[in-house]
Amino acid sequence: MRFETKLKLGYALLVAVLSITMAFTIHRLSSVADEQVEWLRAEERAATLAERLRWNSEFVVSTGRAYLLSGDPDLYREVENARARFDDRADLLRQEALGSTARQLFKEVEDAADSFLEVQGQLVAARRDGADEGGLARRFDAELFPRSVTLDRALRRLVDYKEARIAELYGRASADRARLAGGLYALLGMVMFAGAGIAWVFARLLGRSYRQEQDALRTARDAVAARDEIMGIVAHDLRSPLGAITMRATMLHRQADSDDTRRQAASIENVAMRMEYLIKSMMDVVTMEAGRFSLIRTSLSVDDLVREAVELFAPLAAAKQVHIEALIKDPGLETHADRERMLQVLANLIGNALKFTPQGGHVIASVERQGDQLRIGIFDTGPGISSQHLAHIFDRFWKHDTPGVKGTGLGLFIAKNIVEAHGGRIWAESEPGQGARFYFTLALTPGPSVPAARAMPPQSPGGE
Repeated sequence: MRFETKLKLGYALLVAVLSITMAFTIHRLSSVADEQVEWLRAEERAATLAERLRWNSEFVVSTGRAYLLSGDPDLYREVENARARFDDRADLLRQEALGSTARQLFKEVEDAADSFLEVQGQLVAARRDGADEGGLARRFDAELFPRSVTLDRALRRLVDYKEARIAELYGRASADRARLAGGLYALLGMVMFAGAGIAWVFARLLGRSYRQEQDALRTARDAVAARDEIMGIVAHDLRSPLGAITMRATMLHRQADSDDTRRQAASIENVAMRMEYLIKSMMDVVTMEAGRFSLIRTSLSVDDLVREAVELFAPLAAAKQVHIEALIKDPGLETHADRERMLQVLANLIGNALKFTPQGGHVIASVERQGDQLRIGIFDTGPGISSQHLAHIFDRFWKHDTPGVKGTGLGLFIAKNIVEAHGGRIWAESEPGQGARFYFTLALTPGPSVPAARAMPPQSPGGE
């Protein structure tokens, strides 16, 4: 399994564990809170009913005594209403889910209430029948008042019990929350410990991978540095013998006595020029990557520069039967740049276009203005470049695998570095079967153009 896959799976597992833990914590807290609220609500409702029942019993006692003393019909109705409310409160309390103790206390309340209401009913009936007030008062004190005290005590015991029960439930809820919090903290601690363990494992793996990557990077840098050094030494040392070969081939071409000798000499001269281009490209790459790339800027006429590059490749285009032309959309543009380097960029791009354009095709070099910049475009009618290759064509040593087309893979890399060293931008657009379009931009500068300098010989750039 790849390290990246392990890392993703490990952190996905950690996130899943944390998510499940948080979900469980929230669910458990919600469940406990709901249970505690339900318990407390039931106990507080029962306590409220018991307290109201006690108040109602006191009202029954007081209104009953007042009626016995006065015989007022309105007070009689009050007595009846108070007794009805007492019965309603007792029925509501009877319907509550009471515990065994509360049920026993309520049974005592019911017994005391039945005894009290029975005697009170007798006294009220006697008062309505015209019984003597003095006798009723004595019976009230002797028979009814002790029963009212018993009822009140029973109700007080029930109320006190429910209040004590509520206090007990609050204490239990607090203890449950503390116990739950302790368990959840322990669970979170375990999750954090597991997360720290996973993080430690992957930190070690990351550290090991980083060290391996650094070692590989150092090795690669050393290899690249050694290769570039060798390239520089070889390229520098080859230039002298190559110059001698080119000079001898030129002399042999001029002094040859037969056409066959001249053809052989011309072939040697072409091969030598090709080798000189390769050596120059190698030297350019080495200087660019070493940061020693320098420019000699002058004011240039862009029209002359593009026409000169097109003229340099006109014989090669004619030999391949490819139409080549310069399309100057905005004449008279000037820029401040290194002339030889700009010709090298154009040679690479035009040479590439000719290399991949089939017989009967077209290659166009265009110049146009874009704000304070100029844009040069090289268009061809070749096979085009696929999107997967388009992002890599300016990479060093990248080559398009086209049968019969050879290259070093350095031409576009060098062109890109030259354009960017001038502060410009280079890019390509293409679709398979629709040809390729290469563009690069340079800053415009006012002023008269510089006379055309010595032309560079046509070069064979690297492949797309």
